[in-house]
Amino acid sequence: MQTRRRRFRMSPATKTLAALSAAAVLVAGCSSSEPATESLPDATELLQQSSQTTKGLQSAHLEITVTGTIEGLPVKSLTGDLTNVPATAVQGNATITMAGSNVDAGLIVIDNILYASLTPDSWLDLGPAADIYDPSTILNPETGLANLLTSFTDAKSESTENINGVDTVKVAGKVSAEAVNTLIPQVKATDAVPATAWIEKDGEHNLVQAEIDPSSGNSIQMKLSDWNKPVTVTKPPV
Repeated sequence: MQTRRRRFRMSPATKTLAALSAAAVLVAGCSSSEPATESLPDATELLQQSSQTTKGLQSAHLEITVTGTIEGLPVKSLTGDLTNVPATAVQGNATITMAGSNVDAGLIVIDNILYASLTPDSWLDLGPAADIYDPSTILNPETGLANLLTSFTDAKSESTENINGVDTVKVAGKVSAEAVNTLIPQVKATDAVPATAWIEKDGEHNLVQAEIDPSSGNSIQMKLSDWNKPVTVTKPPV
């Protein structure tokens, strides 16, 4: 007795699914398993270029934000314009910690003297800015942010970020205690400090933002814009 072999016939729909599955396997086999990565500029070279640009700055708009507590540093935030032509000076508004409370005040540093105003047109001479905090030193070509950029070690370009419409490269590493203490003496760093710089990706490689983290949960962020836009600071009446 002969046994008939039953022939399995695929339906048109089944054939279509099989073909699609085979195509998917083929495509998967031809594609790379590694995700595409963006080519980033060399961190050391970018820091050097930005340092040279920052060293030549004559003025800029400045924003400072302090997160956490930096003992001895009364400024919690500051927004203003600074210049080093014809001499270092800054004018703006700040939030300052006084007697345990945050107070908003006008702020001017000119001729190395710090002036503060708690009410419009009423200014106080607080004496040498260096005794409290002198943000005008940020543009000092020898001791300011330009110097901080040259002190980076273990620098690595991590990603690109857009900050206030500017395409930047985020560079992370550490900066020397000497560079930090020269820029912001109140930090009193004793060892290298974790730091991040956001540098304009193209053009002059302006420094857009810098951040140092002296200790866990405590950081100082400095943001620059309006590079070389003319700034005039006038000594207030006292």
